[in-house]
This record gives sequence, structure tokens and C-alpha cells, in this order.
Amino acid sequence: MPADSPKHKSPRSSPRSAPRSVDVAETVDSAVSDMDDDVAVTTAPALEPDELESNESLIGDGDSAIGSFNSSTVSLREELILQVKEHGRQYQGYMEAKYVLPMDEQETERLDFQCHLVWLTLDKQQNWAPVKRLRRALDVGCGTGMWTIDFADAHPETEVLGVDLAAVQPECVPPNLAFEIDDLEQPWNFTNKFDFIHCQLMIGAFQDWPKFFKQSLEFLETDGYLEVHDIDFVIRCDDDTLPKDSALVRWHDYMHESAAAAGFPLDAIAHVPEMMKEAGFVDIVATPVKWPINTWPKDAKHKELGRWAQENFSWGCDSMSLALFTRVLGWSADEVHIFMALVRQDLRNRKMHAYWNFWVVYGRKPRTA
Repeated sequence: MPADSPKHKSPRSSPRSAPRSVDVAETVDSAVSDMDDDVAVTTAPALEPDELESNESLIGDGDSAIGSFNSSTVSLREELILQVKEHGRQYQGYMEAKYVLPMDEQETERLDFQCHLVWLTLDKQQNWAPVKRLRRALDVGCGTGMWTIDFADAHPETEVLGVDLAAVQPECVPPNLAFEIDDLEQPWNFTNKFDFIHCQLMIGAFQDWPKFFKQSLEFLETDGYLEVHDIDFVIRCDDDTLPKDSALVRWHDYMHESAAAAGFPLDAIAHVPEMMKEAGFVDIVATPVKWPINTWPKDAKHKELGRWAQENFSWGCDSMSLALFTRVLGWSADEVHIFMALVRQDLRNRKMHAYWNFWVVYGRKPRTA
């Protein structure tokens, strides 16, 4: 069993080696207490667990609800489309450790599924920022292009550009949409500025978040908006129903240890409002929405989000962990697969009232920037 292996001792350097119940307001206060009136932070309400009938299984049901731009750095390069095979999965070959999730058919299908989960989280909207002028829009880390295509369809008057490291976007797209393969952690060199920049689920991709916010501000038009949708990958529980020795908590610890060693801290998203303010954004609004691990909440919306989140992480925990655990922690692929079976079991356990915070944060470029 992976937990008993000498390789799998409790992480010594994990930033979250002993998760505890953390109130959202406590996290927000520590991150944005010095930002005065420039940041409006909404506190996520506490969730009430649904009652379990005497004859009801504790395990969740597990249902599947199933223009004119120049490149920021260079045009399509061979090194950006290079792929490597590892443990039976296909990975991006560019700077091998740059993006540690697979880029094969199985993963791209999950990314589309996850994009739908975000859409549900945003009350079936594509963005919350009050953008008034939309001549040009940029989707940073567009992935399969699902959000980008929907946004371009909804705004036919807007020139939309989607940029990603992997060439996994479809060829048939709306006429106002273009895709480019590029590394947006390199210096940007777009010909035009944008009225809206969108960034979704890049927590496992960006190493230098402050640089991203500075470049976004530079390439926004005055009064343009940047909007970030991402998960604060810190497992939380408000009623002590998540055992600290559970597979889910141990997975959390190993993910933080390995990702930090690889240069991708997984707890950066709660600090996005602070980093946006430091970059020069104003009128920042930050809203956390709870992603329950399964259908344990009584509230109908969060029960639905939990159903989708359970499927997403049950489907994706292997792909999220495989490269990190084998490359950084020295696990074998078999050990990862065995441990993920335990994680999936916890994700189905409705006695565990755990959740992640998913953040929607947007801010405006001021006239003085």
C-alpha cells in the first residue's frame, strides 16, 4: 500500500501537511486585509449537509452529467508541438516539466467536462466582469477551446484569440476566433491590446503569477478587464468530518509537496486579489464559490456542483498526480494508481463534508496605468 511505503512518509516540506478547518473569511482577511476599498471580497456561505436516510448509501451516486493578432513570442514552433509518452499517457514535450498534466484524448475530454463545471459555477455565464466594450478578447491557456468558442459565438462582433501550449483545439471555429500555440510565461508581444483577458484553471501551469498580472495590465486597453477563474487547491472542512489520515488529505499533502518542488504552488489563488492590486488593477471583485467533493450539501446548487466536482476529480486525480508523483516523489506508476483508488473512495464518501474554494476574480485597468 502506498501509504506504508518508505517513499510515502508524511511530507516534510508540504505547505499544507496538517490541513485544518479554515473559515473562508479568515483566509480572505489574511490575504487582502491591507487592500482597503480597492478589493471587494464576497464570503462564501456555510453549507448545510443533506440528511442521509437510514437506508441510503454513504457513497455518492457518482452520476456523470455527462482576427488579427501577432504571436506573443514566435509563431508555431516544433518544440511546442513535441509530445512524449510516459506511463501510457501523452504529455507536452516542451520544457518537459512546464505542464505536468497529460495532453491526450482522455485528458482533453476531462478538460471539457471541467469547463462545464466552471460554467455551472458561474451560474451558466461565461464571465462576471462588467465589460462594456469588447473589440478584442484574449483567452489565456485556452486548452481545448471550449470556453473560447462559446465566448466567440456569444460575441460575434469581438476578435477573440485563444492561446495555449498544446495544439488540442478544433479546426472548425467561429470566423471571429483564432487559436495560437505559444508560451504566455514568455514576454508578450501582441500587435494589439485587448478589452478583456480571461484566464481559467491555470493553477498548475503558471509559475510566475505576478508576471502574468503585470503583462495582462500592459496589454489591456484602458478600462479593460482581466478575469481569473481558478481553484484554491486547499482541501477544507468546516465541521471536522474530514479525517486527517484520510487518503484525500494525504493526496492533498502530496500534491502540495510535489507541485511546490516543481515550481507550481497550488495555494496561490487565494492571493490573486492581492497580486492583482500590486500589479495596478482597480475595482477588484473576488468571489469564492465552494466546490464540494460530492453531493453532501443540502443546497441544490452546491449539490449539483458537488456531483460534477466528484466526477471531475475522480476522473482526473490520476492524471493530476501521475507525472508529479513519479517525477518528484519517486513513486511508481502502479503505486499512484493504487493510491488514487483510495482517493476516489473518499471522494464518494458523503460523511466527509469537504470542499475546495473556486475563485472568480476580476479587476479593471485604470486610466492612469
